[in-house]
Amino acid sequence: MEYLPTMLKIIENGALANTEKVASYTKVLADKLRNDGDTKAAQKVINIIKQTNTRKGISPASALNSSTIPVDRDSRFSLADESFPDIKDIDIQLDKIVERPVEEFISFVENAHLLSDAGVGISPSMLIYGPPGCGKSYLAQHIAARLKLPLLTTRCDSLMSSLLGSTAKNIRNLFDHAANRPCVLFLDEFDALAKARDDQHEVGELKRVVVGLLQNIDNLPSDTVVLAATNHENLLDPAVWRRFAYRLNIQMPSYESREKLLKQYLKGFSPKNLKNLTSATEGMSGALIRQACEALIRLAVLNGESNLDENKLLVKIAQIQHYKIIQSHETAESKIRQLKQADSRLFTTRVLSELFTISTGKISKILNSPLQA
Repeated sequence: MEYLPTMLKIIENGALANTEKVASYTKVLADKLRNDGDTKAAQKVINIIKQTNTRKGISPASALNSSTIPVDRDSRFSLADESFPDIKDIDIQLDKIVERPVEEFISFVENAHLLSDAGVGISPSMLIYGPPGCGKSYLAQHIAARLKLPLLTTRCDSLMSSLLGSTAKNIRNLFDHAANRPCVLFLDEFDALAKARDDQHEVGELKRVVVGLLQNIDNLPSDTVVLAATNHENLLDPAVWRRFAYRLNIQMPSYESREKLLKQYLKGFSPKNLKNLTSATEGMSGALIRQACEALIRLAVLNGESNLDENKLLVKIAQIQHYKIIQSHETAESKIRQLKQADSRLFTTRVLSELFTISTGKISKILNSPLQA
């Protein structure tokens, strides 16, 4: 039964007299019914909660709007950003080695009641780590969308306070909030909160923050979904790792994934043969591939072009991949030789000609002429 896990949460929290959680999960049930086209049933569910809470002297608005995110006491900034990812808007490309644990994690959350009955339930938590731009935040959106839950993304600028004790208090308030409603709590830039306590450069206050963070993770209800992401896993406190049932290392996309990403981002502008482009993007993150594709699509739209020239795409990729050489203060001749040596397959005479606005003949002359002593 599709709605059984949510209904069980309503019953469980009703038995515990946790009206806030009952209202939160009831709203989730109503949203699911509404999304499935049963608007009458959805409204009936909402009306029951409103009427029951009114008779008990509880404001219907406060019961159904218990999702107000806490704020920092001094700045009054929200401690997290709330979003409602829709699976229709998310087209994620995952390598098979990453896709399997993600599917397993989602399946665990969706069937947590069955696993709990079997005595093998664990807290639904995942630590995602890897280089920048590889889709860690996008994966968090994907997971929240698949689970049909709102995503709460921490805001380190408001969570981290300069006042003694305020950061730990902010963390506790945010965790208490997440524990009392159905959501996915996403701890982005996790190393800012969970830095190793043996770091000699850190003051005692930040070490106490890590202790508080670990305690808050330990005290979360078994049904609270927690995701954390970092580009600097080597900075994390060793005690953090065992708090996460799943640890997912996302690396640069494979050839297959890069080809899918190019098709996805180029859309109708994609050349028929993507072999050269896919090879040229080796070592690029998904974010950089997207940046290159969208930059050229914008130019094509403004120029009234319906197709993208493969050479221009290769040039854009080259500019991103080898920007240090291209933007150096050396002569054009020196740059051309360095680029050809760095990647002879990518830097054909035509690509170098387009990149430096020099004729192909002159490019050939530079490459074939001997180096001056």
